[in-house]
Amino acid sequence: MGIIIWGSAIAVGIALLVIFGDKLSDKIVEVAKKAGVSPLVISLVIISFATTLPEITTSALASFEGAEGIALGNALGSIFANIALILGLASVIRPLKAGEGAYENSLAMLLSLGLAMLLSLDGVLSRLDGVILLIAYGVYLRWLYRRHVKPGKGNVSGGKMKATPMDYALLLIYGGLMVVGARMVVFGGKSIAETLSVPEYVIGATIVAIGTSLPEMTNALYGAVRERGSISVGNIIGANIMNALVVLGIASIIRPLPTGASTITVLLVLLVMIPMIASLKRNQGLGKGIGTYFLLLYAIYLYLLFSGARL
Repeated sequence: MGIIIWGSAIAVGIALLVIFGDKLSDKIVEVAKKAGVSPLVISLVIISFATTLPEITTSALASFEGAEGIALGNALGSIFANIALILGLASVIRPLKAGEGAYENSLAMLLSLGLAMLLSLDGVLSRLDGVILLIAYGVYLRWLYRRHVKPGKGNVSGGKMKATPMDYALLLIYGGLMVVGARMVVFGGKSIAETLSVPEYVIGATIVAIGTSLPEMTNALYGAVRERGSISVGNIIGANIMNALVVLGIASIIRPLPTGASTITVLLVLLVMIPMIASLKRNQGLGKGIGTYFLLLYAIYLYLLFSGARL
């Protein structure tokens, strides 16, 4: 009976991801046209918030309860997986054209990571550090608005159309339903793996790690298939900025967080982030070559993880 329930949870979860991933991709383009902004901006902020909400709530709750292990290394691991696995898969399926704005925001991603690492050099992210991280995110949003948002240039078709609160609510709802789908996949997969006596670290590194990234992955893959590279890249850049500034910021305000990211993790993140930025600068997108490179690095990461390396 248990296997049937868990298998059903996986099936329903995948269905939610597929159905609402498709709806979300279309809605991003629609709202962007109405609001007079690029799909990149919508993906950077609203969709990234929706798909990163589980990490925000989980980190905040764990910090409140005094749970160990919420530190810079975990955020870095998420950032690495977002680029190496998700953008790697998406760009191998189809080269991603993201436009000039993606390069500028990828620099903001690198700066946000640098700030989080700088504040963690003393071994802890204090409440003051958390406030600084959240202020930095506010500064980023202000810069994003001034740089990319062009009010009054919505799509005109039978009269000027404007994005309504319901349009933005649907973006969050679709993103939220994708998160629900991902949670169901993780629940079913983890339960089956535990029943089959699969080691806990294997479950964490595969089912849980990939499962919690399914909303970003589904959104990125739809962007690739539909030739909407700005959606794929924008969602990942926005999610990474939120991981570094918002997730760590909120968690450290609730309770100061010990930090202990290893040199290997930092190196892996830089090995994907710097080539990504360079490709966005040079080609305004990501090709199959760099996607293959990302997936190779992710395979090395899994090898190191299973071999017992401290990541």
